Parts: sequence; structure tokens; C-alpha cells
Amino acid sequence: MKRLLLIITVTMLAMASQAQLLWKVSGNGLGRPSYIMGTHHFAAASMIDNIPGMDQAFQGCDVVVGEIDKEVLMSQESQMEMAQAMIAPQDSTLDRLFTAEDYAIVEDVFNKYFGNMGVKLSQMNALKPSAISMQMQAMQAVKYFPNFNENELIDMAVQTRANEMGRPSLGLETVQEQISLLFNTPLTEQAEDLLDACKKDNLFAVQTSALIEAYMAQDLDKIAAVMTNPELGGGDLEDLLYNRNRVWVEKLVKMMPERAALVCVGAGHLPGEKGLLQLLRDRGYTVEPMQ
Repeated sequence: MKRLLLIITVTMLAMASQAQLLWKVSGNGLGRPSYIMGTHHFAAASMIDNIPGMDQAFQGCDVVVGEIDKEVLMSQESQMEMAQAMIAPQDSTLDRLFTAEDYAIVEDVFNKYFGNMGVKLSQMNALKPSAISMQMQAMQAVKYFPNFNENELIDMAVQTRANEMGRPSLGLETVQEQISLLFNTPLTEQAEDLLDACKKDNLFAVQTSALIEAYMAQDLDKIAAVMTNPELGGGDLEDLLYNRNRVWVEKLVKMMPERAALVCVGAGHLPGEKGLLQLLRDRGYTVEPMQ
């Protein structure tokens, strides 16, 4: 599927042969094991307690590693930088990027998610198409998560709990790198992706629901089936997952001999021949699910 849909859903989920979200990395000269946990960025913090082995991972790590350090992400400077990156040039606002017919298609789907809040697409014309896509996909995901609370999400909660135990946080990426991934593709491409997502909104809703249901059940076989099904939006994951995995594994290989890490990333980064788990195995580590 297109870039933003993949970022919001696919990159948060995993393909694997075992129903487990937490994995232990050991051997190859490591004095103590590290751990890798797959998340969904809209999953509730309470799910931490349903993942086997989490207590051991918290107790055994020296540092918690997220895609971004939460303190950096939540800083006023980063929030302002992210907000500015969402703004389109004045000559490339939404109403200029779309024909009247295509704008109406986007507006119809936007109203589906935001109409009852009194928010109109015309009020969002200054935002880049990818920012609109991200907001609509977030609303779609939230719809299927029970008891959603934006202040109690699993990614931040893992880092917070580790911090409370005296473990510092680190990030695998900078805010600037995430901004580039989310908002710096050509605006015409962003507009095409947004229009395509709106035209296929009902199909994406089926995919989102199926992925979330599988994630909540920690059913990675089912997740894999949904992710790789072209009729449900399966697509090219090279830029969004695999290239980033190759960069991340280099950082982890340097980090783990010095500090046992609890790595908390979107679970789509874990599986497959190009996933973090296999890349670590290829380096000689033993990677096995926690029980």
C-alpha cells in the first residue's frame, strides 16, 4: 500500500511464525541478552502486561531504545519542527494540488472521520497531503482499539516504565529522519497517495481492523497473511522498513555488547528475511521468542 498507510499500520505490525511480540537476543559474545519488542503505535499501555517476558526484559536491560527517544520527541522544539514540516508551500495547498473532482473525493472521506467534530477539510488546506493522510489513518486505527487513550499508548509507556526503573532512553532515529520519511516526499506523490487512500477507504478499513485484531491477539501468522495479501493493500516495504532495518541493526550490534537493551519498535520491523530478527541471526546472534 502507499507510504502513509504503511507507516501508520504496516510498520507497526509483524510477520513471524510464532505468536509473540517480545524476543530475546543472546550469544555471539554478549555478556547479557538484549530484547526486541514489536509495538503498534496506537495500542494501549495496558497491553504491556499481556506480553510474556516483559518483566524479565525490564529487569534485564540497561537502556530502553525506541524509534525516537520520547523525551526528544515530546520536546517543544521537536513538536514545533514537526508541525512546521506538515505545512505546505503557499502555492501547493490542498485545493491547488487536486482538481475540484478529486478534492471532493478527499473531502467526503475526511468528513467521514472528522465531520462530527465540526472540522472541515477547507480548514486544513495548508497541510501537506501526507499530514492529512496520517490524521485520517490515525482516526481509522483508533476506531478499532478498545478504550483508546492518547495519553496511555504502549510505545511511550515502555520507555516511561523503563525510565522509572532507572534505565535511560535512546532513539534509533532523529526527529529529522522521521520528518523526512513522513513529509518530505514530493507533494504530487503525497497527493496521489492521499487520493488513492480515499478511493479505497473501505478496503483499508478492513485491513486496519484485521491487523489490529491480530495484534491484540498477538497472532503474528494472521498479521503476516493480512500484510502480504495484495488485495488488502500489501505493497513495497523496502523504503519504509527494510532500509531502516539495515541502519538500525548496525546501531544495535555496536550497542548490545556494551549495554543490554530493550528495543521497542514497530513490529513490522521484526520479521522476514530483511527483518531485524533475521538480520541479527545473520550476524551470529541467537534470537528466540520469550515465553
